[in-house]
Amino acid sequence: MPNFSPVISGFTPPGEDFDLWPVSEAVGTWLRLDGSAGPDDVGSALRTIYLHSGGSAAGSADEAVRELIGFDTLYAPGGLLLRDGDGIEAEPGPHSELFAWRAWLAALYRADIDLGPGPWVEYVGDVVRVWTAEGRDGPHVDIGRPALPGMLRQAQRDLTAFLGALRTWARTHSPRQTELLVAAVDAGLEITEPLPL
Repeated sequence: MPNFSPVISGFTPPGEDFDLWPVSEAVGTWLRLDGSAGPDDVGSALRTIYLHSGGSAAGSADEAVRELIGFDTLYAPGGLLLRDGDGIEAEPGPHSELFAWRAWLAALYRADIDLGPGPWVEYVGDVVRVWTAEGRDGPHVDIGRPALPGMLRQAQRDLTAFLGALRTWARTHSPRQTELLVAAVDAGLEITEPLPL
């Protein structure tokens, strides 16, 4: 059965040296955002959010966290990685933003979903067909529309579990701002806001 995994790019943008906190070595393109994220994975995710949201001048972890808490919008390349039982994956497009993970709700109503260049969606009866690349030449993943609510709820549970890993990370690297940071990431990515299902 297909499933969604919330992911974020694990790479530092070119030309950016980053030494405000430990980060994981990039293995593959994506970091999963769930309760299994270790401290360095959380650090990588926060580095990505911080740099893509406009951060650059902080001299310490506390300063960077304070700046991140103050951003109006959190940007980070990522989204929901779709995988089926045969190992076929539809990755977020190169311009997909993690904060737009709820765009998949539109598939419940057969509406257009903007996944950026790369994967695209078409509707075949009661099936949501997700092509892994532009055009109909490559592999695809089929999702029965009745399965979508459960898949989105699981993605939300994974992201909520990531907030727990983030809280643990913040207690070490910016303890006075722990709850503010968790609240900012939660609000910026619309994690715990109820899904309209």
